[in-house]
Amino acid sequence: MHFDRLARNWENLAKQDPMWAILTDDTKKGGAWDHEAFFLTGRETIAWLGSWLSLHRFLVPRGRALDFGCGLGRLTQALAPHFDHVTGVDISASMVRGAMQHNRFGDKVRYLHNQHPDLRAIETGSLAFVLSAIVLQHMRTAYQQAYVREFVRVLQPGGLLFFQAPVAVIREGAFQNAGDDELVDEARMEMHCLPRPNIDAAVRAHGGRVVLAEPDTWAGEHWTSAHYLVVKGAAAVSAPAKGAGATA
Repeated sequence: MHFDRLARNWENLAKQDPMWAILTDDTKKGGAWDHEAFFLTGRETIAWLGSWLSLHRFLVPRGRALDFGCGLGRLTQALAPHFDHVTGVDISASMVRGAMQHNRFGDKVRYLHNQHPDLRAIETGSLAFVLSAIVLQHMRTAYQQAYVREFVRVLQPGGLLFFQAPVAVIREGAFQNAGDDELVDEARMEMHCLPRPNIDAAVRAHGGRVVLAEPDTWAGEHWTSAHYLVVKGAAAVSAPAKGAGATA
C-alpha cells in the first residue's frame, strides 16, 4: 500500500488493539496482553541484544539512540537505561500518544509522530545506535530500503544499526498484501520482503556496511527472516562487554 494508506492502516490497528498489532500472538488478541508482560518482552529483547553484541565483540557508544517503529515504547523504554537519550518514532499518532503515557524515563525519552517516508526530523550523524525489529516487514520494499538508508544517515561515525527484515516468502499464509484499491478504513497486517541486494545498496548509500547477518524466525513461519548489524565507518569492536548494559 502507498505511504498515506500505510499510515492510516497503522492508525486503525493502533486504535483497535495496539499491543496485539505490535506482538501478534494469537492468544493475546482482543486486548488480552497483560501490560507488565508486554513491556517485559521489550526488556528481554534488549537483554538478548546486549548479550549478542557482546558475544560478537561489539560495543555501542552510550550517546543517543533511536527506536524506529516504536509503537507503545516496548523497546524504547528498555533501551533508556543504557543510553543518554532515546527517541522513539512511529507512523501512528495513537501509538505515539500511548507511548508517552507509558514513559517512565521523563525527558530522557521522547516520542515523535513521523508522517514521512524518511527521517527528516533527525539530524545527520547524531545517533550512536539505531534499532528496528519486526517493523520494516509491514511496508513495501521501496519504503523499507529508503528507511535503511535513513538509519545509516542519522548514525554518527562508528555508530551501529541493528534491524530485522524478511528475506523471502516460504509459502503463502496468514498475511496477504492488499492492493491500494482494497484498503479504505481496514486494519490489515501486510508483509513484504527486503532482499539482501537491496539492503547492501541502502547501507552503502551513507557509508555503512553489514558486518553481521543472522537468520531468525521473527517474521513467522511463512517467511525467511534475518537480523543485521551495520556499522557506519570504523567498526566499534573491542574486548567482550561486561554485561548487557555496556552494549545496548
